[in-house]
Amino acid sequence: MPGFITVVHDSPQTIWCPMSDAVTLYQGQIVMHDTSGPLRGVEPLDDASGAFNLSNSDVPFGVVIGNNLKNKLYDGTYGYEYITSPAAADPYGGSANEYTGVEGPWAKGDPVAMVKVALITPSTILSAPIYSTTPGNPLTVLTVTTSCGGDGIGCTTNATQFTPIVSNMNTIYCRTGGNAGTYRNTDSTSTTVHTWDIAMRNTVAVGDTFVMAPVRMQGFSTVQFDADYGNFIEGQTSPAVAGTNLWAINVIRLDLSEAGKEYCEFMFSSIHFAYNSPAT
Repeated sequence: MPGFITVVHDSPQTIWCPMSDAVTLYQGQIVMHDTSGPLRGVEPLDDASGAFNLSNSDVPFGVVIGNNLKNKLYDGTYGYEYITSPAAADPYGGSANEYTGVEGPWAKGDPVAMVKVALITPSTILSAPIYSTTPGNPLTVLTVTTSCGGDGIGCTTNATQFTPIVSNMNTIYCRTGGNAGTYRNTDSTSTTVHTWDIAMRNTVAVGDTFVMAPVRMQGFSTVQFDADYGNFIEGQTSPAVAGTNLWAINVIRLDLSEAGKEYCEFMFSSIHFAYNSPAT
């Protein structure tokens, strides 16, 4: 089964949360509270909108780690555990679903769909897989077609799965060849011609293989999460310094060493925890 977002360190606690009506939540999905109307429960974190998501001000609240369905449901394609909440009027007169196991201040007989959530703060470190387009889909393997010669600062390959439209916001990793295991931040903006400032220890040779991700190795970066499952970083989304329609994060660790298991450990930038305007 493909991986999903997990908490690595510093979640203050786990709590049970009622779900907003008529939404589906998956394990490892980041959730929020919609501030555009009355509080109805948690729901999927929307795609970032505007520079660093300032157009809607959604605040990351936590990561789904369980739900209160007695008979668990699993996505038929990828195996993710999930729960779908009923329409707003369904609890009146009883619910067709059987819920169990909820703790905290909630009435045990209230037939409301709930999820167990590990809370997120600006200091919480999360681990998210990086997939290209769908869960489990690895980053594109880049095979060198033109060597940079003897200086070890570039190469030409087949096209990456994203367009590195902004220099210095992408990472290239050597999978095979004389520089296997080496990471570099790239300063090029081409899908096929890649350059970096710090030379690798050996000549980049024709036939060497690399992968690229739209994430920096450490520090400030921008990402987008999958719109369908919300539990992985999109490897096909181009980065941007201005953060247009992207989330701002601080990267702790980037691991691109194994195909289909690429991941990023990160903290959300603190700007995402300050409310600015009504969400949409």
